[in-house]
Amino acid sequence: MTLNFVEIPTAGGGWFKPADVKDAVAFLIEVNSYEPQRPTPNGPKDSALCDVTVFKTAESLAAHSPEVNKGTRIEQTLLARDLEKVVGNATIVKLDQVPPKRLGAHPAWVWRPVNDAAVRKAVIEYAQAREAAVNAAVADAPDFD
Repeated sequence: MTLNFVEIPTAGGGWFKPADVKDAVAFLIEVNSYEPQRPTPNGPKDSALCDVTVFKTAESLAAHSPEVNKGTRIEQTLLARDLEKVVGNATIVKLDQVPPKRLGAHPAWVWRPVNDAAVRKAVIEYAQAREAAVNAAVADAPDFD
């Protein structure tokens, strides 16, 4: 019998803080779950639980050495809602801000697609290499049957 390995989504990665990674070249967002209006101490919020891979610089992208945050909770309204349709899948994006609609409000964080083909290709190559390494490790594991 072959085993299908999956990881249990946990919020061990803390909360996503867009301001800390706003200049990143690309993000690989793997969405584990989405909860609309999840209860929080600050009132209900739309929430996505994701594995967030951050390529902070072009050098880290070229070297395939990103910052990986497993089980990150994304609760910024627009960011979380955009990920609702991606549950069980992954997307390659970058961050941007849109001006507020009313005076005195904060600009909203939004995902933007990565249009640079070279950046998309490098992120996909990283993901494929990571997947191949996992598959190789599973194949090398002893068979106890």
